[in-house]
Amino acid sequence: MKDRLATIALSVAATFGLMKTTPERPKELDIDRLIVRKELIVSDTGMPWETGYEAHQLPRGVYARSLGNGTGGLWVRSRLIKGEIDDPFDDRFHAIESNGSLRRAPGHISWNVWLDGAWRQMAIIQGEGLELSEVPREQWSGHTHPGRLRFQTFRPGHGEPLTDALLGQGMMSIGGGGYGGGGLPYPTETLQLWGGEVRQAIIPTPAAPTIVSDDASGEHQYAIVAVGAQGRRTAASRSARARGRAKLQCDSISGADSYIVVRDSKEIAGPLRLEGTRKQWSDKAAP
Repeated sequence: MKDRLATIALSVAATFGLMKTTPERPKELDIDRLIVRKELIVSDTGMPWETGYEAHQLPRGVYARSLGNGTGGLWVRSRLIKGEIDDPFDDRFHAIESNGSLRRAPGHISWNVWLDGAWRQMAIIQGEGLELSEVPREQWSGHTHPGRLRFQTFRPGHGEPLTDALLGQGMMSIGGGGYGGGGLPYPTETLQLWGGEVRQAIIPTPAAPTIVSDDASGEHQYAIVAVGAQGRRTAASRSARARGRAKLQCDSISGADSYIVVRDSKEIAGPLRLEGTRKQWSDKAAP
């Protein structure tokens, strides 16, 4: 019995890269339950971290570590791809205090950059419960557990995150800062703007497109119309004359979501969503 248990343990260790490669190492392990007490390494090198990035803790593949000496966790290199059939995508963040008391901020998502020997946060989205001054603890229950989203960024000259927006309960505050989560007042109206003003910018009428080339098949006049995200159109640009069906180029228009091409006073293409700051489009001859 002991020999059989030892064989199974060696097979598990070899399968997950915890032993050096040997000709006898099994290629497949089919079991009903796998219990890992300390570490799980999925890596073509057998090492948890990418060579040269050990201090950054960038995994070679997948590395999982249980609680014990240091922080437990799951590190994933490259894309994290999740899929489901006949069920929506669903990620949940659970957190609880060890004494059983309510934890109002169970977690956040952050985007980090490596600076001065450590990972430094640049932007944060945090889910949190309402303040107890807003909803007293005794009013929290399985039927009412109100929360909101907090958006934070680190700004030049500030060592702590500043709250940029609070969103929840059908209301939103947006505006100036507050270190570490304070400072930006909670909204009492549908939308509250602090420390600024609302300005509406009209999408400017595009300049005449540039004729890059044409096929000299007969003269045409081309113009461009810019379209905002809500569907509002600008006036048509001034026309550009071409000797035939042409390749057009125009600059990106601030606030424009798409563009319409006008040939000889008729709309012939669009709305077009074109990449880059310089937009290009070709008028191809009909088959």
